[in-house]
Amino acid sequence: MEALNLYLENFVLRMERKELLILQSGKDFDIHMLKEKEPEQSSSFCNFMRHEIERSNLKLSTMKNHLSTYRLLNQFRSTVTFDELNFNFLCEFENYLLKSKYHRNTIAKHMKHLKRYINLAINMELFEMHKYPFRKYKIKYMETRRTHLTPEELQLLEKLDLTHRRSLRKALDMFLFSCYTGLRFSDVVSIKKDNFHYIDNKLCLIYSSVKTDVSVRLPLSLLFEGKAIPIYERYKHNYRSLFNTSVDANSNVNKQLVRISYMAKLEKKYPSIQPGIPMLLFYYITEPTLLLYRNYWGIKVFVQQRFIVILWI
Repeated sequence: MEALNLYLENFVLRMERKELLILQSGKDFDIHMLKEKEPEQSSSFCNFMRHEIERSNLKLSTMKNHLSTYRLLNQFRSTVTFDELNFNFLCEFENYLLKSKYHRNTIAKHMKHLKRYINLAINMELFEMHKYPFRKYKIKYMETRRTHLTPEELQLLEKLDLTHRRSLRKALDMFLFSCYTGLRFSDVVSIKKDNFHYIDNKLCLIYSSVKTDVSVRLPLSLLFEGKAIPIYERYKHNYRSLFNTSVDANSNVNKQLVRISYMAKLEKKYPSIQPGIPMLLFYYITEPTLLLYRNYWGIKVFVQQRFIVILWI
């Protein structure tokens, strides 16, 4: 019986992945599409990549990132054969993404995905090693400046009046909740009311990280004087998740945070940046902000592999 249950779980998972792939390709979904046979292996790298994404064991959020690379590849060139995969092809694809106004580090992410499936094709003996295009092509990254919010800047955000602006209010609440707890965006959008428990009459957040699968307990009353608790109370009646926001909304939420940066008149003065330019809020700011406050609020913090664990005192 256990083997049958495992088979059924894997079968349902494959069907869900196939449905997701069809929807991501922009086609109208029809139940009969699930009955279609898998395409036979051919010289098409695009078909190979799509097939491998569909049958992979990637987490849903990671799978969507890989599908975004697949879609961009199809937009750049509708058919790509294994014979076309060379140094010039990678350079042309990179230039296409640059002209499409993608950030250098976003381009690097897509090139890493492409490299993954070329490596996979080599391991499956579908592509010859001596033709490996990444031997000459180097993935380029741009160094980013990470910052944090000062107590004064955090207060500007907390006092910002967003009455009658529900989407901005929720984006700011999600961001502040991350600052108060150190959660990644993928965790913020995943937590539910069931993750909150009272232990010794104190509200705690108990969850497993989406990215690392590490189980964490956060005593909310001990963090930032319990400022995360009113945010929880405001959204606790949502049915699906605390903030009813999809992991796909990361880009849109960051755009809303840029607007909030200007509204709050946040400024950062760096030697290389013109004074008075607003500090733009993004989710990578939340973790350094919590670390900065560990002494300010009397919190003991360990950081291991970029994950924050609050110690019970």
